[in-house]
Amino acid sequence: MTYYLKYRPQTIDELDMASVRESLTSVVKSGSIPHAFLFAGPKGTGKTSAARILSKIINCEAKNPPCNKCEQCISITNGTNMDIIEMDAASNRGIDDVRALRETVRLSPSKAKAKVYIIDEAHMLTVEASNALLKTLEEPPQHVYFILATTNPEKIIETIKSRTTVINFTKATIDETKRSLQRIVKKEGIKISNEELGTIVNLSKGSFRDAVKFLEQFSNDHTFLSNQKSFDTSKLVEFILTKKSEEALLEISESVKSGVPTSNVIEDILKLLQQKLLETKDKNLILLIENILEAQEYVKVSPIEELSLQIVVIKWCN
Repeated sequence: MTYYLKYRPQTIDELDMASVRESLTSVVKSGSIPHAFLFAGPKGTGKTSAARILSKIINCEAKNPPCNKCEQCISITNGTNMDIIEMDAASNRGIDDVRALRETVRLSPSKAKAKVYIIDEAHMLTVEASNALLKTLEEPPQHVYFILATTNPEKIIETIKSRTTVINFTKATIDETKRSLQRIVKKEGIKISNEELGTIVNLSKGSFRDAVKFLEQFSNDHTFLSNQKSFDTSKLVEFILTKKSEEALLEISESVKSGVPTSNVIEDILKLLQQKLLETKDKNLILLIENILEAQEYVKVSPIEELSLQIVVIKWCN
């Protein structure tokens, strides 16, 4: 089992993001858990983990949930609980998918106290599907809870947002990432210097998931950090801004050859464009940035991760 799965948080206290721990603790202590949540924030920040923990709290058979020992908690941990339904809106985004969901919502839970629908990448739902989902959110059955998770909350229609309790997830701070890693280092007995730990924190760019993956790679191969490759995006940005498509596409190909993830390249491009935008206030840059932000979203679902960036470059330059 990978470190990320082995050490996935199982209680609110184990969540590494302080603001999320505080928000969820406050909700649970209130004694009245809302029937619809929106977990909004970057990838790898613990949204799905928090959603599963909340599902346990709703359905746990013990007095102080989650106990992580009862049948409900164990089955949620193992991903076998039939009443906890996880959906990927990127793959089930149409109105027919939501209509089918609305039909199953009416059915009572099979064994749990309540059904919990965890809808990942909720912003990918079509407008028609979103409006259909809204009807269920407005008057959800007492035995149903919804947890929508998204990396792009601005793309979710306002009427849905207004029906949910929003929990904001941000990029992990240096201290939060170190807290997450040090817990694993201690339990696994990994020998790692503070400098090496700091390098992993920097590489992870605020993602708990990526940080844990890098730590596991390091534990298996201590040369991993020294073999990390970098890519200078400044030339690529210059070619994009001067609309030299051939040169820009060659730079993208070079980044792929160097082994740098396209998501990292896009993040570096956005940082440089942000700096340029603040300097020039150029409205054309806003359009370019919006297009690249959209490309960033499709990197994780495309079988060819650099394709969305290539498309943006070709459209922009021509």
